[in-house]
Amino acid sequence: MLWTLDDAYRGPGHLIRRLQQIAVAIFMDEFRNIDITPVQYMALVAVRDRPGLEQQAIADLIAIDRSSAGRVFQFLEERGYVERITPKKNRRTKQAFATAAGAKLANSGARLIRRAEERILKVLNQQEQKQFMQLLVKLVDINNTLSRAPLRIGMPRKVQRISATPPGTELAAPEPRARLKGREL
Repeated sequence: MLWTLDDAYRGPGHLIRRLQQIAVAIFMDEFRNIDITPVQYMALVAVRDRPGLEQQAIADLIAIDRSSAGRVFQFLEERGYVERITPKKNRRTKQAFATAAGAKLANSGARLIRRAEERILKVLNQQEQKQFMQLLVKLVDINNTLSRAPLRIGMPRKVQRISATPPGTELAAPEPRARLKGREL
């Protein structure tokens, strides 16, 4: 059976992509006076919350690939939001720390993020919002390993629960990430 444009308009892939575009537009509107993208802001928050982690560990925490992480950290460092320090014991890695300006931005952005989240969900009533978020979390958790940059926040042989999945539901350990080129952020 032929798949049509009308089918696409009702399909989950297209609708999820459109919702992501809308979410980014709302983020950019809320952060209109700040030169930062959603991924860059999330990386900054991760660095603030986990000071001293290596760049790839931060990338795993926010589900971005290595090349994207490099561009994100370069941007954050150039803007003075993050400082990367090479430890004396391991010259092959760099630890990331939020600067005072980076911590201030991460902290002040919390209000803007909450407002953006409210704007995204405001067309749904409270029950629909709860149900939508539960289903969204379920879809993302179950399909995490299919991503080119799966979210990796668990411990080595056991994946930590990343959301409110039903009790007793176990998440599979992520498979090794594929080596694909990152897209622009």
